[in-house]
Amino acid sequence: MRNDLVLCWKDNGLIRPSHFRLREFESESGLVVVSPSLIEALEALRKNLCQKYSTEVEIVITSGTRTESDNILLAKRLGWIDEGGVVARDSRHLPKYGGIAADLYARYRQLGSWVVVAQNVVGSACRQYFEYVKDDYDDGHVHADVRGR
Repeated sequence: MRNDLVLCWKDNGLIRPSHFRLREFESESGLVVVSPSLIEALEALRKNLCQKYSTEVEIVITSGTRTESDNILLAKRLGWIDEGGVVARDSRHLPKYGGIAADLYARYRQLGSWVVVAQNVVGSACRQYFEYVKDDYDDGHVHADVRGR
């Protein structure tokens, strides 16, 4: 499997393996750009939600890096923001921004089944670690980015 590498992050000055793999952030064509600041924020989010629910919470990345072509195809399906859709023409998912954005949701196991954490709960927690958060998508995902880092 390509890009099946565990990403690392700095935790109090120590380099530690994260709960994320490079492949989770790759585009359809296999291009991947991930900022260390994004991984640090995602790890903080995960820790926050694990404490809140007193169990292991998984952060599922639904979109990381997007090429210009990926962005155009997505906009054909969902529309551009300036035309009433949900896709930004100058998306922070584009490689030129250095891998600072992720679309995500969170879930945990309860009695053998996955329980998805409510979008507003994830969005609220994200606001503690990310500079920009959008959590009003119809499909329940949250967009978070570290544009100020």
